[in-house]
Amino acid sequence: MRERLRVDGISEAALFRYFLTIMAFDWLQFTNIATTSAASVSTWTLVSSWITFIITIAGLIYLYLRNGGAKGRQFLRRYFPLSVTVGWKFVVAMFVSMWFVAWTMAGASAEVRGWISTFASRRLTSS
Repeated sequence: MRERLRVDGISEAALFRYFLTIMAFDWLQFTNIATTSAASVSTWTLVSSWITFIITIAGLIYLYLRNGGAKGRQFLRRYFPLSVTVGWKFVVAMFVSMWFVAWTMAGASAEVRGWISTFASRRLTSS
């Protein structure tokens, strides 16, 4: 492996498999922490954690395929700069969205605010 790395002999497909493996491993750790950090974990937290894991892995595979799959070029060189740019835009949009939900739903129950914030974040990610 060291020699293949030294002479740049790893294919895009192999590089993506390594990247997908480490991302899946990291997200499984995050999911495990979120679902076992308390004596009692709500069903919503459990479902949300696993859905986030599935979306992350499916999203990476989708982006890889959109980049041409095994025939694509420079997936990671494109992925990282774009993920930072899109990530910052998403963070700003989420803060504004959550502030707006909290402000407009101040008198509503916690369950209603939770579902509204989920709806708002879903609208942001599908835009």
